[in-house]
Amino acid sequence: MKKEAQLWVDLAKEDFEDMNYMWKVKRYRGAVLFAQQAVEKIMKGYIVEKKSKPPRRIHTIEELAKDAGLDLKEVGNIPVEELSKLYTRVRYTDLSIQYYPTKDSVEPLLRMAQKVYLWVQTKFKTK
Repeated sequence: MKKEAQLWVDLAKEDFEDMNYMWKVKRYRGAVLFAQQAVEKIMKGYIVEKKSKPPRRIHTIEELAKDAGLDLKEVGNIPVEELSKLYTRVRYTDLSIQYYPTKDSVEPLLRMAQKVYLWVQTKFKTK
């Protein structure tokens, strides 16, 4: 794997682990932040590795998937736009309280992030 791609993948793995830790200790705002970051970074690693170009400096998962040439339909009908919204919402107290106050409000997003993250991981081994 290319050195820069490996850096992205390593950071994504760390964020994925942090997501799971935050979930475990019931720090839901942190859990969703790390969920979004894990998916964003693994996609950026994929872009570097498979497309041989630097990823754009954006945080929009659906746009990164397009840049990577990844077809999100393969992983199901996942509204990744919701993951993209996490990036902004968790940074503002009023929004994070409104959108991510409870386990039930966060759990579907973490499942979505986990599914996408693990799917992109498998894509490194193909193509």
